Amino acid sequence: MAERADTAAALKKSKDDAVAANIKILENFYSFVISFALTQATMRLVDSWTKEGIDTTIFEQCVLYFALVITIVPFYQGMNRFLYVTHVIRPLEKPDFRSSPMLLDIYSFLVMSCIIFAMGRFLDNPRAFFYLWSALLTIDIVWSVIVWRVQKSRSPYWAWNNLAWLCIAWAFYYATNLNTVSSRLSLSTKELLPYAFVCFVVLRTLNDYRINWKFYFPEEYKGF
Repeated sequence: MAERADTAAALKKSKDDAVAANIKILENFYSFVISFALTQATMRLVDSWTKEGIDTTIFEQCVLYFALVITIVPFYQGMNRFLYVTHVIRPLEKPDFRSSPMLLDIYSFLVMSCIIFAMGRFLDNPRAFFYLWSALLTIDIVWSVIVWRVQKSRSPYWAWNNLAWLCIAWAFYYATNLNTVSSRLSLSTKELLPYAFVCFVVLRTLNDYRINWKFYFPEEYKGF
């Protein structure tokens, strides 16, 4: 009996080590792509600043750079927290817990990290940046709902938050592009209007942290 128990414990440890190794590989890859995205965006911003000086164009790129940073932080933190909670903590708490397929997580995170990288490429194109941001949220929503159905866990509030702000942002986009509205706007307003969606990016992130604070910062973590 003791030998069987030792064997079972060894097999379980081996399985846990394999899961931890897979998570570490994914975290490292995701960290690399995200770091590359932020580095690329920073270099593009600095290059434009050096070549063109401080002007309206630089200000507009700074706005999108800020939007990129405030998007990266919760996505990076949330995905790392998700991997740790889903594939390490919950299986220990509940042996019968049904984790999401790790392959699904790998490809979902891969696609989302590539989109974030592309966002850093289009700091000078607010329309393309907006489309990529929308694609990022859409993929996150679809992935979250699939994971929710597989795990049969609590409702994915972050997905509903993404969906709400995505709808608001697109409603604003369509409303401001209507001919009846666009014809009444001054030229300067039309030039700045494409950057107005950054307000929705900020509000989405703030609300995400508000409703998922305990997920991002577990109760045992008391500092800032």
